[in-house]
Amino acid sequence: MPLSPHARLLLQRAAITFAAYTLAGTASLWLSGSNDAVSLMYLATGVGLAFVLGWGRLMAVPVGLGSAAVSWIGQCLASPDPMGWALWVSFIISGFGGGLQAWLAARWTMPDPQGDLRLDRPRDIVSFLVLAGPMACVFNAAISTTAMVGLGLLPAALWAPTLVSWWAGDALGVLMGTPPLLTLLARPRPLWQRRLRIMGIPMLVAMLLLAVGIRQMQRWEHEREAATFRQEVDRTATAVKLRLSGYLSALESLRGVFDASDSVERNEFSRASRPWLEQLKDVRAMGWEERLSTTRLADFEAQQRAEGLTQYRVFDGTERQPPRGDEVVALRFIEPMEGNESALGYNVLSRPQTRQAYQRAVLDNQPSVTPALNLMQDDARQTGVVIYRAVYRDPNALPSDRARSAAGVVFIALRPQEALQSVLKDMPSYMRACLIDVTEREPVVLSGDAGCQQAHTSGSPIKTAQSLTVPLPFAQRQWALHLWAVEAVPIVGGRATSWMFATVGVLFAAALSALLLVITGTTERMAAAMSEARRQRESAEQANQAKSEFLSRMSHELRTPLNAMLGFSQVMGLDPSEPLATGQRQRLEQIQQAGWHLLDMIDDVLDLSRIDSGTLRLEVANLPLPPVLAACEPLVAELAERMDVHLTLDGTLPAGWGVQADETRLRQVITNLLSNAIKYNRPGGSVRVQAALVKTSQGPMVNLVVTDNGLGMSEQQVSQLFQPFNRLGRERQGQDGTGIGLVISRHLTQLMGGQLSVSSRESEGSTFTLSLPAASLPVQASAPPPLATTSAVPTWGTHDEPTRHVLYVEDNLANSALVQAALSSRPWIRLTLAETIEDGLAALHDRLAGPAPQLILLDVHLPDASGLDFLKLAKANPETRHIPVVMISADVTPDQVNACLSAGATCYLTKPVGIADLLEQVDKLLGRRSAA
Repeated sequence: MPLSPHARLLLQRAAITFAAYTLAGTASLWLSGSNDAVSLMYLATGVGLAFVLGWGRLMAVPVGLGSAAVSWIGQCLASPDPMGWALWVSFIISGFGGGLQAWLAARWTMPDPQGDLRLDRPRDIVSFLVLAGPMACVFNAAISTTAMVGLGLLPAALWAPTLVSWWAGDALGVLMGTPPLLTLLARPRPLWQRRLRIMGIPMLVAMLLLAVGIRQMQRWEHEREAATFRQEVDRTATAVKLRLSGYLSALESLRGVFDASDSVERNEFSRASRPWLEQLKDVRAMGWEERLSTTRLADFEAQQRAEGLTQYRVFDGTERQPPRGDEVVALRFIEPMEGNESALGYNVLSRPQTRQAYQRAVLDNQPSVTPALNLMQDDARQTGVVIYRAVYRDPNALPSDRARSAAGVVFIALRPQEALQSVLKDMPSYMRACLIDVTEREPVVLSGDAGCQQAHTSGSPIKTAQSLTVPLPFAQRQWALHLWAVEAVPIVGGRATSWMFATVGVLFAAALSALLLVITGTTERMAAAMSEARRQRESAEQANQAKSEFLSRMSHELRTPLNAMLGFSQVMGLDPSEPLATGQRQRLEQIQQAGWHLLDMIDDVLDLSRIDSGTLRLEVANLPLPPVLAACEPLVAELAERMDVHLTLDGTLPAGWGVQADETRLRQVITNLLSNAIKYNRPGGSVRVQAALVKTSQGPMVNLVVTDNGLGMSEQQVSQLFQPFNRLGRERQGQDGTGIGLVISRHLTQLMGGQLSVSSRESEGSTFTLSLPAASLPVQASAPPPLATTSAVPTWGTHDEPTRHVLYVEDNLANSALVQAALSSRPWIRLTLAETIEDGLAALHDRLAGPAPQLILLDVHLPDASGLDFLKLAKANPETRHIPVVMISADVTPDQVNACLSAGATCYLTKPVGIADLLEQVDKLLGRRSAA
């Protein structure tokens, strides 16, 4: 029976829904780190909800099937082992929970399945985001995690954190993934089709960029884990190397006894070996094996029996057979005697392992260790090794005469398992180690736990998040120490950084999508009557699209979209030809404030990451304190005025005294302390800063004391003050912050050789004391007051101002458009744009198109070469070396800035660029014409 058109359409949509959900879920697995049980942003949840809202609640069935399929794919990627029945049951339950969650979210947010989902009013948008995101996403997380605990797949202790992580990943996926897909699926189609270009595409781009950003954050966390793991590996490997060196030192000491005496008695050997046995507890035995011909064997044995060893006889191998051959190397002395008596008389030449090690020790005059073997004195036949050191009758014997001159060998017998355990007893609990002999083609595990032994006997690698192998050449054999982590390596902040970034990024994107939904809904209702509203909407689209690009690549790449977002918003606010309405200006100011706040958070996170990895570089110098305070005051003056807090700064120190600090980082610390003292103050409160020179046991110090009479802190809050991302409950007061400013300030203070301390009383205020090393400054005589001069007020011409040529080399179109818009207020400027170094050099030397540029604006990272190369070429050419060059880049590393300035750049502006700063530099470098 053929299917009806409606049934065929339904099946097609179900197949598309299943495929889209499965692909999105598989892609989301990429966002889960090696130690994460769930994805930080599970986009498949948002994709599935969009299909259910757009194509009907029956799509919850393929969503559930897709959820089960993604669970199965994730398990296949995680482990190749066969799956038991418990896993298959968990897949089914996860699929049921995913489908039920999508059905409930659709029912709550759109009660009428045949109705329209307009989302054009703030209340409807907020209700949709809350119901579909945080509330509905509880169901699948609760159902699936509870089932996993019941099936024995998840420890009960991990149920709560796994549930929270699952819920957060689903909620973030809905907030990020559902709005852009609704532009393709939701009704009414005309409204959502118009939103596709305005909201859908930018949000999809932002979603991809945020995914890359989250992945980069996880990569940084993994690098921090790797650095911590490497430090522990180095420490452990050093301890093992020291222990191995101790064995060799003991051998050399025993050899020295025989070199210093023609005849060493048994009691002399006992006294010589006793200190080493007390120091090296893991040594099984130390002894002397003497070389003699078989013709002397009977006299030798009789001599040993006369010394009290009544059962002494020389024997071959483990079967204790009479010796064969022309000569033997018989074990004569061994300490401690207790437990090792059975090895007395053993002929080293009777077993291949000991014979080869003995011959290497004699011929090379170097310590030589056997491969793993069963020690003769061990009844349990435990695995051990023996280290030999040759003793010669003539210590100066030539290499060719060493075999004939050999008198015997001193040796140390030990069990590597016991030796390694004694060294690794202080190793962190999350690490495991094993010692491997890799001299032969087939590696042999000398010591270690079962996991290492199984991996190396089977030839398969150990699959762990962190693992390292340290080569340990020892006594003419190649040993290796293999170490790995069996659980997550503990680092400062744990995985909170990735979750913080993902949460803030998604919430910002959700706020941006909500704003876009409101704008587009209002524009739709007013489109027929107000053409001006359409123009404002297009401007808002461009600005919001620029703002959505803030989620670009990490470090300097994140600043590129922030540059466009904040730059265009500044241009819109400064454009007198199209002034914004009051409500629009307020929304614009909110957007700018959020952008700067996100930039501050990124800088803080990057600072914290650089501090943790030890790559933060400081330039400590002797600084006068008052100018530094004067530079910090304007940065917090507006905040103090807004909060109605009185600010008093006094950085006066005795003449000739300052501080040793990095000026930039010192301003950062002081600004953070002042900002916190103002934000957590009360209306009419005060903040006072005083400086004092004090003498300490470490030398003279400068104490900068920041005192406020604000909210203060309890003893419990003070104890948690310097914990990363802990805002002590103050986040509910509506103040901006990330909770890591004070952590960074304390680290920076310590790196500059100082300390940051705090004392506080709740409801009375807090006092922060910044202590830095004092510095002696040269006392300079005061200069005479400058003579009064008058000058004309510089103004720019209008219609008769000569045209100035400016070249801007930038591959990012948004940045080019921003500078073009900013310079549009200077009608006398002709701007030439170039996207590559090649195009820039062509425009620089093309005289057919007009005169040479009088100013060059230059990005650093360009497709075909570095902007630094362009700068060096321009400065090396006599025809262009006079042209000033302004660098505009998101790369803020000190090395890059110094390299550009050293190569001849006039100044270096960092993205996001302040429009006023850019115009000021352009005006100054192109020159002003004074009014008559």
